[in-house]
Amino acid sequence: MITKKIALFGTDPRLAEQVAAEALVRGHSVTLVVPNPQEINLKYHSLKSVQGNMMDVNDVSKHAAGHDVVICLHEPDLYHLKKHIKANKSVIEGAKNAGVQRIISLGHPISISTDKNKAFYDMWKAVAEVQGETLKLFKNENWLRWEYLHSNVPSIQQGRSHVHRALLVSNPEGTNKAVHAHQFIKALLEEAEKTEFIWHEDEIVF
Repeated sequence: MITKKIALFGTDPRLAEQVAAEALVRGHSVTLVVPNPQEINLKYHSLKSVQGNMMDVNDVSKHAAGHDVVICLHEPDLYHLKKHIKANKSVIEGAKNAGVQRIISLGHPISISTDKNKAFYDMWKAVAEVQGETLKLFKNENWLRWEYLHSNVPSIQQGRSHVHRALLVSNPEGTNKAVHAHQFIKALLEEAEKTEFIWHEDEIVF
């Protein structure tokens, strides 16, 4: 496996720390960009924790420069759902400005089944719709090599609201697999470690 220089942008320090820890164990070097680096307890020689804001394109450009991969960890907030779209748009533009062609982004890693009520179903449907809008952002980027891990669209089955337990991995070639929610960190990093891609626009295999 070829090790990567990863710029990891997060807002939740616990989630960012978990993803960074797995990346470091795999031998990658990580620049962890979070609002409060003092909340990060990891100590590795190949880890650098810095303060930054993924909503700021200039911040993303500055911290993404010189890295192989940008990872965006921004979970949709039920009370500010559109911020998820804004965060990913900022990361896309910042990475492009820094000359980084690889972005891995996480939508919502929590997927559960329920038979409670329609209100719960509607809540998850709103999250899925925002993830759908975010996916459209990535699909418009022909220059980038990207992957977006997102929740399935919820459904009604036999009168019960249902949210799937699998995340979908989407990329320029289309959704290529589903992964169990509890395995999403490994799945995310497996995407970051890929070295062979097919760009359909140019028909070039790397």
